[in-house]
Amino acid sequence: MKNLFLGTIILISFSAFSQQLPISAMYPHNTSFVNPAEVGTKKGTQVQLAHRQQWIGFVGSPNTTFIYAQRQLNSKMGIGGNITLDKIAFIQRINANASYSYKLFIDNKSKIRFGLSAGIMKGTLDLNTIQADDMSDIVLTSAPLKMTFDATFGMAYTFDKDLNIGIALPQLLGTKASIDVVDGSKYNLARHSNLYVSYKMKVDEQFEFIPLIMVRNAQKKNSQVEIFGNIKYNNKLWGGIGHRSNSVFILNMGMQLMDKLSLTYAFEFSSSGVATNTSGTHEIMLSLNLNKASKIPEEEQEEEEEIVPEEDQL
Repeated sequence: MKNLFLGTIILISFSAFSQQLPISAMYPHNTSFVNPAEVGTKKGTQVQLAHRQQWIGFVGSPNTTFIYAQRQLNSKMGIGGNITLDKIAFIQRINANASYSYKLFIDNKSKIRFGLSAGIMKGTLDLNTIQADDMSDIVLTSAPLKMTFDATFGMAYTFDKDLNIGIALPQLLGTKASIDVVDGSKYNLARHSNLYVSYKMKVDEQFEFIPLIMVRNAQKKNSQVEIFGNIKYNNKLWGGIGHRSNSVFILNMGMQLMDKLSLTYAFEFSSSGVATNTSGTHEIMLSLNLNKASKIPEEEQEEEEEIVPEEDQL
């Protein structure tokens, strides 16, 4: 009975994970977070380290730590990888994925990219947060979720470097995951879809306005819509506001700390649900561009696409 009770809690917790992938407010600044087709779109190697603490002040609140790395291999191909630690209460999930993207030119202004990300997921119990009379109990020492494999497929279309439309299909395989402490118990990793559109609008030589809309969907769940409006100044300062359809408001700001290092911070607050009784959600990201040359604007570091060989066109 004890195994069944704890196993049921674990099953419900991991089902919650499967219905809602880890969310980050940082993807408007790096769309490869949500779409493997966006990996390696800029020259050089970039590394991002981010941490998200949700519902400050709420015991057992979710928190997520991300580390991303990506590199452009040439004008057509990019590779990347990420490790994510997602935790809620005493249950944590580790994801490790590798990504690959390939680009095809349509004409001198248009291109389409395809991407695939594949990796493993492993769930564990964090015993440091559990109080029990017998910490050696098999229920506490067993792994609640066996190692599971899954994949994400993505596509992105860009016109004239300004309009960007992307779609990603996380948890594409709908893998069945097993719970060790409940014999025979399984649940499916729910298939998701992320569709987004962004557009860069030059205000003047120094200011750039970038609106973005994202629609998230999961099997048998209502769609979730996010709208962002971000402003960038001279590629040195940036900030913006956003809104998520479940009454969440998002503020973000960032700056270039030095030639190769930048910092971005986001704060979320809600007017409904459990979040109204907390101090909000905080997220911070450090970005390192290992190959960024000094005094070269960001847009000049992107791949040169004006001249497209005829054999490379669709």
